[in-house]
Amino acid sequence: MAAMAVLTAPQASCSRTCNRLQGRVGPGALLRVPGNSSFTAGSTRQHRAAGRRGGVLPVRASALDDIQKVLSKTGSPVAGQRYDYILVGGGTAACVLANRLTADGSKRVLVLEAGPDNTSRDVKIPAAITRLFRSPLDWNMFSELQQQLAHRQIYMARGRLLGGSSATNATLYHRGAAADYDAWNVEGWGSSDVLSWFTQAETNADFGPGNYHGSGGPMRVENPRYTNKALHSAFFKAAEQLGMPANNDFNDWSHDHEGYGTFQVMQDKGTRADMYRQYLKPAMGRSNLQVLTGASVTKVHIDQAAGKSHALGVEFSLDGPAGDRLSAELNAGGEVLMCAGAVHSPFLLNHSGVGAAADLKNLGIQVAADLPGVGQNLQDHPACLVALPLKDKYDGIAITDEIYSDKGKIRKRAIASYLLGGRGGLTSTGCDRGAFVRTAAGKASPDLQVRFVPGLSLDPDGVSTYVRFGKFQSQGLKWPSGVTFQLIACRPHSTGCVGLKNDDPFNSPKLNPGYFTDKNGEDLATLRAGVRWTRDIARCDALGEYIDGELFPGAAVQSDDQIDDYIRRSVHSSNAIVGTCKMGRAGDGSSVVDNQLRVHGVEGLRVVDASVVPKIPGGQTGAPVVMIAERAAALLTGRATIGGGSRVAVPAAVPA
Repeated sequence: MAAMAVLTAPQASCSRTCNRLQGRVGPGALLRVPGNSSFTAGSTRQHRAAGRRGGVLPVRASALDDIQKVLSKTGSPVAGQRYDYILVGGGTAACVLANRLTADGSKRVLVLEAGPDNTSRDVKIPAAITRLFRSPLDWNMFSELQQQLAHRQIYMARGRLLGGSSATNATLYHRGAAADYDAWNVEGWGSSDVLSWFTQAETNADFGPGNYHGSGGPMRVENPRYTNKALHSAFFKAAEQLGMPANNDFNDWSHDHEGYGTFQVMQDKGTRADMYRQYLKPAMGRSNLQVLTGASVTKVHIDQAAGKSHALGVEFSLDGPAGDRLSAELNAGGEVLMCAGAVHSPFLLNHSGVGAAADLKNLGIQVAADLPGVGQNLQDHPACLVALPLKDKYDGIAITDEIYSDKGKIRKRAIASYLLGGRGGLTSTGCDRGAFVRTAAGKASPDLQVRFVPGLSLDPDGVSTYVRFGKFQSQGLKWPSGVTFQLIACRPHSTGCVGLKNDDPFNSPKLNPGYFTDKNGEDLATLRAGVRWTRDIARCDALGEYIDGELFPGAAVQSDDQIDDYIRRSVHSSNAIVGTCKMGRAGDGSSVVDNQLRVHGVEGLRVVDASVVPKIPGGQTGAPVVMIAERAAALLTGRATIGGGSRVAVPAAVPA
């Protein structure tokens, strides 16, 4: 066994060194100790705890030598270095950008991610999504109290690791409809402009290359590799009996978005294909790419000389609020790219002095650009559940029964099916069949997305069910059999906002999703109609054969007011937040970036993530974010100009 060194409390300086060198510390290099452990956010907490207790923490001697060598040369992992691009955040968009921008070996790129590296087995296994919510890989954010939602706080899941929410979401591959992008009304971002950036980014295992799919891109897309023969078939037959059309490809813009069918997933042979694995990891060996995990950006340095605002770099900490503030600087002509997501990009812009001037001044923050739209226009897909138990004679056919034994243990055959063939229940997040529905005649596009889950939720709030599920497993209890419909207002009219509670960048953002605040009540009406639609399909012969009553809302909940009350008390986020740094013309007082994603009034600063979306598409938002990042990379490197997106090729391969 290799020699071990022991850190004790008196060696505080060495321990602090370990704390601050989380993740990657040099160009393309991951600082690892023998045994493949790495200094990430999770291990840092252990270091701090050991130091406070005066306890011991084993660290291999060779690792300490490596750390001390790095610090003796630099004092900081970025000291003495300048970058052409600094990416704030290491999520979905940043992974795409880091790969594309470092393809030019003359450009130096730094990625700063607040969370840890992407090494968890739970990320790779789609069914382990139940273990990711409210975990150390999540930001664990809650909204302000929502008066219109029975005075509740809404949990807003966001991935906090390399790969971001692409590493923690339901893996669904949705683009929305062509009309969604035309509704953005931004030059160069209509459906005909963005389509090729979708197709050229993907390699689709089940739809060959053509007008609507690609075969040479980094992003792996496929049909789900798990089928519940009884329940999925019953759902499809019931939808047909209800008079719905079948939709064989929800991402084919040559036909209507409505219908029932199978949702494609961002997976590769049954394993989650998050953007860390598809884009960032293949580029990690490049000498011009540097990635730091555990790096919390606190603000963008903005110079205001000569009456102009210009981004110079960023300030960040490797040790949380107690850590020293370090600076990363840009080369002349370099740019800071905000990729922190629809919550943290506006949050950090505000802390950098970009936002509504009056609000910033009230918090004592110097104003660099008066942009009232920062943090406004927050849009999300509100959702509610309908849970239906199965008749006793069908007990044992749900997805939970296929994966888990009656004692809550994972079945050996489920493990074997996953490991040997990339098949079975472990490849599924549970919600990869469903429908898009128009709840009223005359709607231009479907307003309701239905996710059919061949498993029973025991709580109206789906996340609470995940927590309860963990308790069932630990107690060795059997999970009841049933099906659940997740009903989503996929083209909502309500908007919310994100802002600051104070001037502390380590405080949580002030989140207000604004569900059901649209003046005509259309979003609530959509979900109410969804509850009634679910009851209709459950009464169809094909599905009704299996169903034994209604767990919730429950048979007693019938009137509009009763259903509305249930929805308000149980509505949750389907984790598709967008819009808080809206793209639009400079003269539009609500926009934050132009059609090249440049922040109005600040040179050298762009936003590239879900926050630039003017209006939310009808479907999960991961794929649109990849499209936006691909287009942004092409704009930055000169491979495309606005108006030429559909005619400029995206690189097909992702070379190391």
